[in-house]
Amino acid sequence: MLFPTFEFAGFFLLVFIGFWYVFRRPRDRKIFLVAASYAFYAFWDWRFCFLLLASTAANFGFAFLIGRDREHARRKAFLVLAVIANLLFLGFFKYWNFFALSATGLFGAAGIPWALPVLRIVMPVGISFYTFKNLSYVFDVYLCKISAVTDFLDLLLYVSFFPQVASGPIVHAADFLPQVSGAVVAGIEPGSKPIALDRATLLILSGLYKKMVFANFLSTLFVDPVLSDPRSFGTLENLVAAIGYSVVMYTDFSGYSEMAIGVALLLGFKTPANFNRPYISFSVTEFWKRWHITFSAWLKEYLYFAMGGSRFGKVRTLVALFFTMVLGGLWHGAALTFVVWGVMQGAALALERGFDYGTRRSEVRWKAALQIAGTFAFTTLGWLVFRAPSMASVGDWFIGLANFTALPTKLTPIVGALLVFGLGMQAIPGKARARGYRLWVATPIPLKGVLVAAAFAVLSIVSMSGVAPFIYFQF
Repeated sequence: MLFPTFEFAGFFLLVFIGFWYVFRRPRDRKIFLVAASYAFYAFWDWRFCFLLLASTAANFGFAFLIGRDREHARRKAFLVLAVIANLLFLGFFKYWNFFALSATGLFGAAGIPWALPVLRIVMPVGISFYTFKNLSYVFDVYLCKISAVTDFLDLLLYVSFFPQVASGPIVHAADFLPQVSGAVVAGIEPGSKPIALDRATLLILSGLYKKMVFANFLSTLFVDPVLSDPRSFGTLENLVAAIGYSVVMYTDFSGYSEMAIGVALLLGFKTPANFNRPYISFSVTEFWKRWHITFSAWLKEYLYFAMGGSRFGKVRTLVALFFTMVLGGLWHGAALTFVVWGVMQGAALALERGFDYGTRRSEVRWKAALQIAGTFAFTTLGWLVFRAPSMASVGDWFIGLANFTALPTKLTPIVGALLVFGLGMQAIPGKARARGYRLWVATPIPLKGVLVAAAFAVLSIVSMSGVAPFIYFQF
């Protein structure tokens, strides 16, 4: 079930009415949200619900053991067991065949007649995201950021919460779990906060337009045809298609995140922002503070710091940065392209830290513009590797890039306009966005209703008939 569909609209309408108007006791609301989240997840494959439940139950047990024990060695042992169990769970579904083929190849090269079986494994939707959420819960209990929950329903809700279960944002347990008690009493007990309807409305509309107009049209009309067969196109179209895919990545994923944040707000849950104009970054270091912010924060808090962070000298810091991003690349999937992409990001971060480059933007405008352009070029090249089915496909793009004589066949004025406006989103200052939001809040309610209806009417006219899955659903 995808967000920009009438199917989801009907589902969410029932959830919204049930949560706010039918169930009026806190525990009933918890049960209802958990049931709704599992129903949402079951739309892909009901069998996956048992995996989600088993993973959550196992981590509930690990955190319980960690939380009740005060002896450091035993706490650490339970933490190690939890990490191993989660990685084995994730690794089987996501990496088994990659491991089996690689091991079989090594055995064959060594003359050992032993082959590991290649299995027909269907990867559960969102397994990487909810595994990270489970690990966040166990880590936060171990680090004493929160206490282990006593009500299993709280953890079930955190892990399966339907706006976030498929593609994030990866909300940390220490941020989500303290909100549960306040959200389930909203509108029941005196003094509870009203829902942030204005902000939720704008986020959902913004996300819909990003996905349904920019990401869908750019992908279908231009980016996918060119990058699927780059040798058949010329220099200009290959270059613009690479830039176009950067726009698609941003509008697709940030669009999903904004819709997820808006839907969660309508149920009383606040979610951290996941994007902050990443393509105006002046360094790769700054880019990772603006792109997929919840993922970056997870890597930093639970992986980079675990490797020592910046506490043990510069060399150790550079090594930690590099391998954090390599593992972050591998998190996306068992493919050489993801490893290469992670190596690119890790090497860039390490080099910037080693030369103290990524700490400040130049005060000279043209130099700052060069910094931003250089970072965007590196990011775009990284997305090409990220998207490619193999490194050979990346080589095909470079071959197509050298085809100077081919005339454009896919690059139309509509594609150009979408690219310009898609990149132009990055240039809107935060102050302008804040002023626009204040103006929206001050708008009379009847006029708001007319404007929202008009926005949906325009969207229904200009959008495509089908909805492509979100890019990050495959992870």
